[in-house]
Order: sequence, then C-alpha cells, then structure tokens
Amino acid sequence: MIRPDTLSRSCPGRRQSGFSLVELMLALALGLIVVTGIVQLFIGNSQTYNVLNGQARMQENARFALEFISRAARQAGYFGCANARENLVWTLTGSNPANAGSVPEFDVTRPVQGVESVSGAGDLANFPTQASNSFNLANGIPAADVTIGTDVLAVRSLETPGWRLTEELFPTGANSNPRIPDTSDIQVDDIVMVSNCEQAAVFRVTGTPAAGPDSVELLHAAPGGGLYLNSRPTLTDIGRTYGEESLVGRVQSTFFYIAEGAGLTNILDGGGNQTPPLALWQKLGPNAPVELVQGIENLQVLYGIDNTDDDVANANEYVTADDLGFDPVDLSQVVALRVSVTANSVDAVTEDGNPLRRTFTKTIVLRNANPEF
Repeated sequence: MIRPDTLSRSCPGRRQSGFSLVELMLALALGLIVVTGIVQLFIGNSQTYNVLNGQARMQENARFALEFISRAARQAGYFGCANARENLVWTLTGSNPANAGSVPEFDVTRPVQGVESVSGAGDLANFPTQASNSFNLANGIPAADVTIGTDVLAVRSLETPGWRLTEELFPTGANSNPRIPDTSDIQVDDIVMVSNCEQAAVFRVTGTPAAGPDSVELLHAAPGGGLYLNSRPTLTDIGRTYGEESLVGRVQSTFFYIAEGAGLTNILDGGGNQTPPLALWQKLGPNAPVELVQGIENLQVLYGIDNTDDDVANANEYVTADDLGFDPVDLSQVVALRVSVTANSVDAVTEDGNPLRRTFTKTIVLRNANPEF
C-alpha cells in the first residue's frame, strides 16, 4: 500500500507556481532598458541621417552656386579677338564708349564689375534699375531685396559660339549691315557686337531681312537717342572693313547677388520666426532676375590683379571692389576672381534647431578679361 504523502512528493509538476514580485520587477527593468536603447538608437540614427542629408544639401548648394558663377566668369571679357576698350564703336545712347556705363546691361568696357558689402539701394546706382524704353522693360535688380552685407558681381562677354560674317562688311554702302547665316536666332531688339582683331561695334538690331538664300542682314537704323537706341549708323571709327572672319554675337551681362528666395519659409530668425531662406539670384541682361540656388546666404568677391611688368597674367594681389574702384584702367589689371559663398542646409538639422552652414571658396582665372596678355 502506497502512502498518500509519498505519492504527493513523487508528482511535483502538479503544483501551481509563478514569478515572484522581485523577478517581475527585474524583468520589467530589463525590458525597459532594452526598449530605451532601441529608442535611443533610432533617434541617434535619425539625427545622423538628418545631419548627413543636411551636409550633402549644403555642399550641393555651394557646388551649384560656384559652378554657375564660374561658368559665367570664365567668359568675362571674351569679345572675339577684339580689345573692347580700343577702336570700339558704341552706338547705344551716345557716340563713344564713355557712355557705356549708363547702359550696364551691355557695358562691354567693363568685363567685371561689382559692389562690395551692399549697405543700401544707393550702392546699386550703377546697375540696372526699373526704367522703360522703346522696346523693352529693363527689369532691374530690386535694390530693396539685396541682402545687406553681401557683394554683387557682374560679368560681361560675347555669347558663344556666335556667328561669322557671310560677306565682307563695308563702312558705308550696300554691304554696311552685318550679314550672318540664317541659322542664327538673333532677333529684332537684340544688342549685338561685331568684332575682329582691329575693331568692334555694339548696336541694337532693328531688322533681320533675308540677304540671300542662306543669310540674313542685321539692320541697325538710328532712330534717335534714348535707352538702347542706336544713335549713329556707322560701325567703324577707323574706316576699315570687317572681313568674313569677323564674329557676331549677342552681348551678355550676368549679374549675381543674394536675396530672399521664393521657396519654403523654414529658416528661423533670432526671434524664432520662420523666414524665407536666402538664395543666389541671377539677372541676365535686361531680363527679369531668376532664383538660381536656394540656401546661399552670402556672396563675397575678391578681384585678383596683376600689377607687375613681367607680361605674365598671374594675380599677385587680391582686393575688394572698393579698393579697385572699377575704373576701366584699373579693370585692365583684373585677371582672376576669388569667390566665396556661404551655403546652408536650408532645413534645421542641428540639435539646437538651426541649419548647417559653411563657407566655400573658389579662385577663377579670367582668361579673356585682359586682352593685352
């Protein structure tokens, strides 16, 4: 006979058991530690992703801004093989190049021009303003929008590749208007230059009639004075012809400056309010300004000059626009630009709720700005 207490001891699995309070508290504490670690890991990875994404965007903004400026600056001073300050016929609003400054959109006498640390609208007096003329509205740089403390840069050149004359151009007579291939897209009211290695002329196109089966004639009638109007019919002051090797193209002036962008208002000011991020803007000739790159908050330009007599175009000193003065004589010494842009990530990615920002600098050689070299 089996005793009841012996049977009970031989079947312990039948007894109900559970976690003690201490074990439960330890399990909860361990679970909380694991969950906290996972959350912290997720937050850290998210913050790292935002910072890396912000750095990439900031670098991309700077790269695009410097590329836009470099592309235009490398062309500065290119007017074929002509010296834009010698034997130049200036037909717009006056009879000599001394009046070119009054038409800054097409002032070929100044391959580069700028304003150092804009302090107000008066600093932009030498740049385009809102003014009506007979054929277009000169959409100027809105002075009130230019960011105080930033620079303004203008570079000028002849568009490339341009077109060659199809016939010799004579000072007077039947062939006194440039004739170029009809494949060109030059239109009435365009401001163009015809140039060779001896002389050049800037004029407004007043007509483009056919001049044969494969060419068009660029008329340049002189209807009188006024902004952008031709004031003289001749395209030479030295009485020489332009051969078929002469180049014809539109005059291009490109202005770069900093102003508020038209994008999202996600930049915090000092009071915690959201404001539009600053951007790099471009104005091409008399056209309306356009926003190029968002997230560019500062533009600073130094001008590399060569004031040595070694006949080698190397910058030996970098000065500001104020130091240079931008007299045409001084401009003949400018052989390089040192451009600095301060870019930001646009989005707030730092722990204190601000965007990343960094200054990038690039030196640009002006291969055509000084024709004497």
